[in-house]
Amino acid sequence: MSETNQPVPADLSGTVDERIAQLASLEAGSEQLPPEWVLRQLRSTLASWATDATEVDIEVEKRTDY
Repeated sequence: MSETNQPVPADLSGTVDERIAQLASLEAGSEQLPPEWVLRQLRSTLASWATDATEVDIEVEKRTDY
């Protein structure tokens, strides 16, 4: 596999909708996204998702009648 001097896009940021729009814009470009960048975005997204899920679980537990 050969190295390219392709610039690495900035990390996705903002709300889910903003990130989706940023990704769609990047995908519309002619350059292929570097696999390392895609993996970093996936890890970031999964970490955010896990944090949100934990917060939702805590809120649900607060409201559970025992």
